[in-house]
Amino acid sequence: MPPNRFHPTRRAHQAALVVEYASPKEATVYHDRIYASVWEDQLDIEDPEVLSELANDLAVPSEIIRRVVSNDELWPAVVSSMERAHEWGATGTPTWVIDNKLMVPGLQDDDFFDRVIERLAVIKDSEEHSG
Repeated sequence: MPPNRFHPTRRAHQAALVVEYASPKEATVYHDRIYASVWEDQLDIEDPEVLSELANDLAVPSEIIRRVVSNDELWPAVVSSMERAHEWGATGTPTWVIDNKLMVPGLQDDDFFDRVIERLAVIKDSEEHSG
């Protein structure tokens, strides 16, 4: 079930960066918790307390997450990442890169991806037979 309300993700992105850099092996766990907070528990992922609580059993001290997100300390890094993505052509979320040849922005249905994969297979096959 979709959440009743979508919250901004400015602070959640920064909290995720803290975990990614301070404890890379736990980054996937933290990302999964953020996702579940939005889609299952419908929590406000802009709340520093929520974000720090999600890391309470990880190697990253919760108080660091709380401080970073409360002060927007990593917002410049998030902005830089978004700018790089735009430079590469990623204009929507999610953006899918398929076979390092095709970028598909935004949400697409399964039939669309089936057609894209089939088309890429035909192109690859013709490249192999012509080279």
